Amino acid sequence: MLTIDSQITEEKRDDMLAYQKSILDYGMLILNFWDAISEGDGGRILRCWKYFLMYLKHQGGSATKYSLEALYLMFQVYALLSPQAAHRLVWNRGVKVKLGSSNIPLDLLLEFFNKVIKEAVKKLGPSATPKSLDRICNSLGITTALMKRFDSNLSVFQRSGKHIQRSAKSDTEKVVNELVKHNAFTHTPGRKYTFYSKMKPSLLCGFNLHKMFSWVNDHKRHMILYRRAR
Repeated sequence: MLTIDSQITEEKRDDMLAYQKSILDYGMLILNFWDAISEGDGGRILRCWKYFLMYLKHQGGSATKYSLEALYLMFQVYALLSPQAAHRLVWNRGVKVKLGSSNIPLDLLLEFFNKVIKEAVKKLGPSATPKSLDRICNSLGITTALMKRFDSNLSVFQRSGKHIQRSAKSDTEKVVNELVKHNAFTHTPGRKYTFYSKMKPSLLCGFNLHKMFSWVNDHKRHMILYRRAR
């Protein structure tokens, strides 16, 4: 049975170092994923999802449905879709809404469109009908572009929905000073936490590769039988 684990004796246990490793292990993956979305790097986004697949499968519980979505994304890219459709799926995962800005996920753009539709429906009031709602949805792209052009020509000031973040410099310096003071990244046997006792250096510690492969093969058969677990 193949497992990802690190065998550490009780005498050499260092909960503080293991905690820092665990944060960096998963935190750097999250940051890499966000940066890939911002840069519109579909290939890197897909690679990040491959790693997320292992983390989500290992976590289990409420994360199972997300691991299934990650798995079926791989199925679509590498088996189910045509090369053209797979290429579009990989590289059409973000959009740049403003010149000079970073990319945002497509689902976030959809939320922006939903906001416009809700405002239009609200103004219709009791006169809203299925036909009028269809007309609003079908003309959403043109309507949004016209509204932006109209506001731009009239120099209409719009408050940004982005929250202003306070500088984290002071807090960062405090954290760094504490890490340096306690030699958090130096292995020191005997350091133990009360609430994070026996902390593992990675969230993937104990990950069973054999079960992972069996799980993937089971869902391959589900795809052949046109069954999809949810």
